[in-house]
Order: sequence, then structure tokens, then C-alpha cells
Amino acid sequence: MSGSARSPLGFFSGGEAAPEPTGDPAKIAEVEKVLAEIRPYLTADGGNIHLVAVEDGWVSVRLQGACCGCHASAMTLYDGLEPRLRQACRWVRGVRAV
Repeated sequence: MSGSARSPLGFFSGGEAAPEPTGDPAKIAEVEKVLAEIRPYLTADGGNIHLVAVEDGWVSVRLQGACCGCHASAMTLYDGLEPRLRQACRWVRGVRAV
């Protein structure tokens, strides 16, 4: 995956670049399209989301910034992101926060 598909805030708190996600490149691209739809809502509140892996239908993500420890993070993942991913990517079994 090229650097252009990386999150605009794709850096960890230490300043190092976030590692590229693992898994099928076609499925990663599908998931990144959905993440690009919801990312503006997260960044507006000082947070972000990084795709870690796509494996066996499971999408692993890491919340960043203000999303870490936010009381609404579970709702964001499981009531917002997961249904949208399942709608756009029929192969998605679920979302995991790592």
C-alpha cells in the first residue's frame, strides 16, 4: 500500500509512522475507503483510527488521540464502524480494537 493511502494523522504519539496494515491488499483498500468516510468525524474531536490488520474477516483497528479511553469509543466501533463495514464489505465478520 502506498503512503498516499495512509491516514492523515497516521503517526503514533512518539512521532514514528504507523506500520502498514497486514492482510489482503484488496480487502485493506475496501476497509480504508470506509475508514476515510468516518475519519473526519473522529479527527474533528481530536481522535483518529488506524487500520492494523484484516484477517479471516476480522478488522483490527487502533484508536488514537482523543479516541483512546473515550467513553464513547465502543459505541463508535461497534455501533458506527462495524455496521458500516458490514454494509460496504459483506465479508466482514466484525471489528476488534487492539
